[in-house]
Amino acid sequence: MQLSVVIPVYNDPAGINATLRSVTDQTHPDYEVIPVDNDSTYATPDVIQRWADRYPALIHPTAERARQSSYAARNAGIQAARGEILVFLDADMTAPEDWLQKVQAVFSEEAVDYLGYRVETYVPDGSESFWGWYDTVMGLPSRYHYEQKQFVPTSCLAVRRSVFETVGPFDPGATSGGDKEFGTRVHRHPDLATAFRDDIVVYHPARTTFAAHRKKALRVGRGLARLVDPSNAEGRSVLRELVLHAVPPDPRRILRRAEGHSPREILALYAADLIIRWLRLYGALTALLR
Repeated sequence: MQLSVVIPVYNDPAGINATLRSVTDQTHPDYEVIPVDNDSTYATPDVIQRWADRYPALIHPTAERARQSSYAARNAGIQAARGEILVFLDADMTAPEDWLQKVQAVFSEEAVDYLGYRVETYVPDGSESFWGWYDTVMGLPSRYHYEQKQFVPTSCLAVRRSVFETVGPFDPGATSGGDKEFGTRVHRHPDLATAFRDDIVVYHPARTTFAAHRKKALRVGRGLARLVDPSNAEGRSVLRELVLHAVPPDPRRILRRAEGHSPREILALYAADLIIRWLRLYGALTALLR
């Protein structure tokens, strides 16, 4: 069973370099790696080409230049892929050498079409900061998203090719939220089975500055705004989610994540989370009012 690893990237030469280094030594015997350059303006294509020259049988680059969207780039990777299983990873992420072996084991042993797994967030050496610490505590709760919102981020997702033939590709116009919209389509399809595994893990460097968190929050807000549609239940659900961003977060959510931390640290996490929520709401409102 061949697996295809699809990695969209835009202007991140250091990130794609780390990711390609990580995925070239997998123990799985039959896989390919498809980095998809999303019309980068510097360095990134050169880094990809160096890795492709080094591993020509393994790394098969492609590009998406018509549309600036990681989801459009992922769709380009899907079209170029030859594997039966499409495995998605973000540039700057890394994976242990048995990652793909474990992914295939699930698809080989179970009737699974859509598989999510864990993401562990870490602070790179020398980049310690409050916002990096915040990111490691709050992290990327892929199990929570899977259980409560019926999707996982594309940074920790593997899908049978047949799923795209059944429900269609990612929304190419989305700048954020395309993983949620796609996961919803898969979840509500009666013939598709989903699963989540805690024993499969990939690693994501923390965002260590407020500027990085602000940029992501605004992008996520704009992505949620794209999903608002009062004419259907899913769109109304997203609208309710956005409205709830105007009120402070449920303290129990922070307490669950911050178990073992001091009251002062918990209060700091709560304040930071409130700021991020309001930034998401601002991003959504600016998109909706355009």
